[in-house]
Amino acid sequence: MGRFIPRIWINPSDVAAHHETNTNKRDQICGDIDANGFDWQIWAVAGSGFFTDSYNLFATNVILPSLAFVYWTNDTNSDHETDINAVTLSGSLLGQLIFGFLADRFGRRKLYGLELIVVIFGTLGWIMFWRFFVGLGIGAEYPLSAVITAEFAPRRSRARMMAAVFLMQPLGQLLSSIVGLAVLLTVGRNAGLATETDPESAKVIVDRIWRYVVGIGAIPALVAIVFRLTIPESPRFTLDVDHDGARALRDTQKYYNIRRTSTNGSSNRHYAVYTDDIEDDAGMQQIPRAAINNETNPHSQNLDQETHETAANHESFSDDDDDSMQIQELAEAESQDQEGDKKAGLPDPFSVAELRRFFWTEGNLKYLLGTSVTWFLLDLAFYGLGINNPRVIAQIWSSKPVNVTAANHVPDWQNPSDPNETIYEVLKQDGVRSIITISVGSMLGSIIFIKMINYVPRKAWLYWSFIGLAVLFAVVGGTYFKAANSNLHALTIVLYVLCQLLFNLGPNTLTFIIPAEIFPTRYRGTCHGISAAAGKLGSIVVQAFLPQTRITNPNSKSLGWVLIAFSFTMALSAVFTWAWIPELQDARGTEPQTRRGGKNRFRDYEVPSKSLEELSFGRAGVTDERRMVGFRRRGALLMSDIRSIKRSNTDK
Repeated sequence: MGRFIPRIWINPSDVAAHHETNTNKRDQICGDIDANGFDWQIWAVAGSGFFTDSYNLFATNVILPSLAFVYWTNDTNSDHETDINAVTLSGSLLGQLIFGFLADRFGRRKLYGLELIVVIFGTLGWIMFWRFFVGLGIGAEYPLSAVITAEFAPRRSRARMMAAVFLMQPLGQLLSSIVGLAVLLTVGRNAGLATETDPESAKVIVDRIWRYVVGIGAIPALVAIVFRLTIPESPRFTLDVDHDGARALRDTQKYYNIRRTSTNGSSNRHYAVYTDDIEDDAGMQQIPRAAINNETNPHSQNLDQETHETAANHESFSDDDDDSMQIQELAEAESQDQEGDKKAGLPDPFSVAELRRFFWTEGNLKYLLGTSVTWFLLDLAFYGLGINNPRVIAQIWSSKPVNVTAANHVPDWQNPSDPNETIYEVLKQDGVRSIITISVGSMLGSIIFIKMINYVPRKAWLYWSFIGLAVLFAVVGGTYFKAANSNLHALTIVLYVLCQLLFNLGPNTLTFIIPAEIFPTRYRGTCHGISAAAGKLGSIVVQAFLPQTRITNPNSKSLGWVLIAFSFTMALSAVFTWAWIPELQDARGTEPQTRRGGKNRFRDYEVPSKSLEELSFGRAGVTDERRMVGFRRRGALLMSDIRSIKRSNTDK
């Protein structure tokens, strides 16, 4: 992992080959990126922050019983938990909108790390007002991690790298439960909480426990900030938004440790290539597309000979090389003069005219509606199950009816099924049950999906996984009426785990990936932020709605009806996926043989991804009638197919 260690990226000073146009630079940059495999450094940079935010978000569930025990000991309703979750999720919604937009205006790297600083200060200050800022930082992480990963990832590894980043969400959720248990079994037990009978003394110990759990969340954030100094600004942003092709190419070559010394574009590559049992891009490295483009593209040969001859004599990337610095400054001055003139005549992408042209005139608003509506509907169900307070999990684990009179007076932190448990026993049970019910399925689903994502068409998989969830929720809801508070409760637990598995095996991961792929660089952060914010809006709605259903009331069967309602939202999500989500891949077997090199015997079964540049054209780039989006267009094609089937059956 040679490139994982190298430099802190503050002021790169290497010399890049000078290309005449931004088109040539784009070819070179895309070739340099695609010539690599799974990039573990980018994964660590994006994944560490995503893990931090997931830990801090789901740690809320871990500490809610502790907070209830310390601060509202005798309350029997869940209003405080709802308020805390709503404040955190509202901050997350705003963070996604604000930082997604700012990432498109000012760059990914300028903001990448700032959101984690917000998380650190919010974590240490905590409760309500500060929890809002934790949410703000958590929300900012979604668009920033997604677009950074998408824009640095090679075409073949893009989906897999993004799925691996998303694995950090269930991992953060799992670690928050494990940390909660570890602190309880060490700090709590050593302080005598397991045998403490005095409520006031127990409160002092529990107050320390939740602060440990929350405070530990600042540690991975600090590590993630250091990681983020090891990457440059996204070359695609530098090229497409800043219109500084020379700097974009220079950053790319330095990041991949590429030295070009000849005028025909041949290169001396010093890669730390990131291949493992998942990836093998040896064939791509032997015949880099970038080198082929330079040799065959006549424009790329119209280079400044004097600059190249001098650069060939100064291959060193040392910051102390004065001659190299002078050459760089001359090349920069020339390219900035040329590209500054070009940039001066370009319209502001966020002007009303440009927004209207891209989203309305060209019809790309349907793409944004597709990613936003599906994420909204998904999070109605996901947060209805995943961020639920421990009382809901305790209810599905209940194996006997509850004494209603006694349960009505059980404090919010206690388990109604066993109101005689101490706070120590409650916290221990909550941690174990959360790991089994939530984390096992979601972790397994994410891991499986990382392995299989290159072999399935993403739009079709999203559609069918929504259908699968619709069926599964209907089954879980229907059986709950019979299994609840009985010796059949294990059936509900198993089905609950399957729901979590299927969430991350499809929709939960894909709604994160797709918005980072289908929009152009200038709108990628904003559109991903809007899509993610729509999801958070769904989570806020379900958090406000669930208490009204009284699903935590003793012996209530309302949870069954809620699960059945989620079945309909999943079916509706499948409809919007079918109508408004575009295809992101070419047909299996259409990838050029030169790009399929390597030793992976399953390579021929992959469904090749389109490049970000192809996808950035939006609806304007779709020429196949059957791949166009829209309810009317998709409906017309469906009716045409039905008529064709009827005619063929009649002919038989």
